[in-house]
Amino acid sequence: MRSVSVGKMKFPLDRRYYKGRGAHVWLFADKDGTVKLGMDSFLTENAGFLNYIQLDKKSAVRKGSSVGSFESAKFVSRIYSPVSGKVVGVNQDILKNPRKINRDPYKSWIISIKPDNLKKDMLSKDLLGDPEAIKDWIIEELKKSESMTETVDYLKKADGGPRNRNKCRGK
Repeated sequence: MRSVSVGKMKFPLDRRYYKGRGAHVWLFADKDGTVKLGMDSFLTENAGFLNYIQLDKKSAVRKGSSVGSFESAKFVSRIYSPVSGKVVGVNQDILKNPRKINRDPYKSWIISIKPDNLKKDMLSKDLLGDPEAIKDWIIEELKKSESMTETVDYLKKADGGPRNRNKCRGK
């Protein structure tokens, strides 16, 4: 299977990648007209071990809306849908053991949707399939992540860190 690599992260080209709302969700179109959604390797690398996934109790979703949330070793975040449609399947195995996503994010789908208008949704500028566009997006995301880490490190130093925080506040 062809894929794009950025560092140790791989992005198979048999699917699209949703960058809307910072989602890092992949979409795989099945032959039966449904799509499966999962998390890409950028998200799993940056989130660390996934501890918990909770899906919203919805029978239908709108493009850009939340379908659930996840908790990882590093943060809690929402999962957003790149398409509008009816929820037709949930991967209970992944809900019970979300760390399977860390082991293989592209075999670990979370939710299946029957899109209202897949052709229209696939035209979205937030749904990437072109190898160069995927690579450019991930490189940009890595730069943002690096910049955020540098800012947090700077702020920790600026306020003296946890031990000296009260001294910096004039206490």
